Amino acid sequence: MAAGTNALNMIVDAATTLRFTRWFSKRVGADVSIERASTPGTGGGWSNETLILDLTRLGRVVVRLRPDGPSMFRTYELAREYTILETLSALGRPKVPKPLAFDPHGEVAGRPLFVMSYVPGRVPSDDRPSFAEAGWLFEASFEEQRTFYISLLAAIAEVHAVDWRSRLASLARAGDPTLRAEIDWLRTLHRWGAGSDRHATIERGFERLAHSLPLSSSPCLLWGDARPANVVESAFMPAALLDWELASIGPPELDIAWFLEMNRMRMAGAPLPGFLPDDETVACYQRLSGRKLADLTWYRQYAALRMAVLMERHLRVAIARGALRKGHRLLKDNVALRRVEALLDDEKPEGRYSAA
Repeated sequence: MAAGTNALNMIVDAATTLRFTRWFSKRVGADVSIERASTPGTGGGWSNETLILDLTRLGRVVVRLRPDGPSMFRTYELAREYTILETLSALGRPKVPKPLAFDPHGEVAGRPLFVMSYVPGRVPSDDRPSFAEAGWLFEASFEEQRTFYISLLAAIAEVHAVDWRSRLASLARAGDPTLRAEIDWLRTLHRWGAGSDRHATIERGFERLAHSLPLSSSPCLLWGDARPANVVESAFMPAALLDWELASIGPPELDIAWFLEMNRMRMAGAPLPGFLPDDETVACYQRLSGRKLADLTWYRQYAALRMAVLMERHLRVAIARGALRKGHRLLKDNVALRRVEALLDDEKPEGRYSAA
């Protein structure tokens, strides 16, 4: 969940507000002032702080700030996300918010931030009740849900079609656009976040998957967090793709497996009727992208492991911020850990996933 209270603190101090308006006015070439500030009502990522500002002359904008205090990641590289928005905004596809200004050194608010355009539309809720339980997407017709789903797959295919070598090669983990580099990044995050208190299931997942790597496929730009709750919708089609902090370069199967696993977690036992089944999702993506996916059994196990690592870190941040008590039971037993255990016990990582 986004730390909205901390974000709002940015404008409580009159001096900070003045610095921001002067700085941003200079960047956009128009004198602006803040009429209203708020935080997103629902959703929001686990790792970012987001502030919505209504400005004179310019209208509504969105401010993304590096988290203050305990956070999901050891380093929070706003420059990565801003570079992606600049590149994709210039290309025009896939649709993203337009980046407007970047303060990489924290001169305005004491920590790095950037400002981007506000894209009007609806975002499927990731809070309870989720988009699979209530709300506009849940209440939509079969045809509307199907339109949303297939257009989102098309947007993911557009992400994967971007020429990343020209401007985005620096997004590769440790400069290496391979699956091994992605695993090493996740393992490093886990070891930093959990310290010596590492869950046996996660450790077993790393051990098993690292020793059964599938053959590498052609790397592409990865959204990193491809799921309905990161989409601004208009007429049941994506008006903008959000949350690029997990973006990297690697096999497209990483995004598709994550998409499938996140949908499974949100819709377990009650899938939305207009959403495609998994096999049809894979086949549809392959038609839209012209790519052939392979080894999705392994990639789904990895996506589940990644979810378990990120959920553990999210819980530890919540504990550090006082939102959960120390040693909360969810650290030892949660839906992500149970999914990893089920996949490791029931499936072979080298097995193929049908895309027929």
